Amino acid sequence: MPYALPEVKQVSLKAQVIWVENRNAIIPLFPLEAVLFPHSAIPLHVFEPRYRELVIHCLEHDSPFGIVLIREGREVGGGEVKLYEIGTLARIGRLRRLEDGRFHLIALGEERFRIRHLIEGERPYLQAEIVPWRDAPPHDERELAQLAQAVKELFGGFLKLALDSVGLRLSDLELPDDPVLLSFTVASTLQGSLPFRQYLLELQDTAERLRLLYAVLEQLAQGGEIRTFNPDNWKEYICQN
Repeated sequence: MPYALPEVKQVSLKAQVIWVENRNAIIPLFPLEAVLFPHSAIPLHVFEPRYRELVIHCLEHDSPFGIVLIREGREVGGGEVKLYEIGTLARIGRLRRLEDGRFHLIALGEERFRIRHLIEGERPYLQAEIVPWRDAPPHDERELAQLAQAVKELFGGFLKLALDSVGLRLSDLELPDDPVLLSFTVASTLQGSLPFRQYLLELQDTAERLRLLYAVLEQLAQGGEIRTFNPDNWKEYICQN
């Protein structure tokens, strides 16, 4: 299966997701029509033989794999597939193997990576050399803390209303204080389009991610829907939500 992706920089990965300069980090890739955020989880039904082998490899080596959104193509079957550059390292959480060899598992998101180089042909599944992809230090920590608090309060209210609507009560909700972790917690909960979720994943500006999430939460609180997102005009998106 042909894949296409531009090259980027290099770094390395060791057990427990420790990055070391000047060495290659090679991980298995699991392309999906979904976005996994750090510190969140996604259920996977693994039935293709190549991805069953990927799961067995990760179990035997206690190693992570990469979940990355498909830009063009399909996650099942043949044909050309193009990937986004930014994905999320995942480890296998709860796992159940069926009698026919299929797996049901929960993939637990860790940290983000950027693909340096794709590797085809060495294994039945795609592999990649990767580098870490992290948020930049904030320009104004006080402003970021205030923005995070505003998002936390609005998101807490949103969850309460959503649960009340189905007869459930929210009690003792503890959202993260760390702005980066909070932003991913909120982003993983909201159901936006795949381009919007991927843009949130790729951002290296925590404040920008929080501003976008605040705009979406405000719109939802007013009974609106999430608008179509254009990553080239995110400031307009904030103003119009």
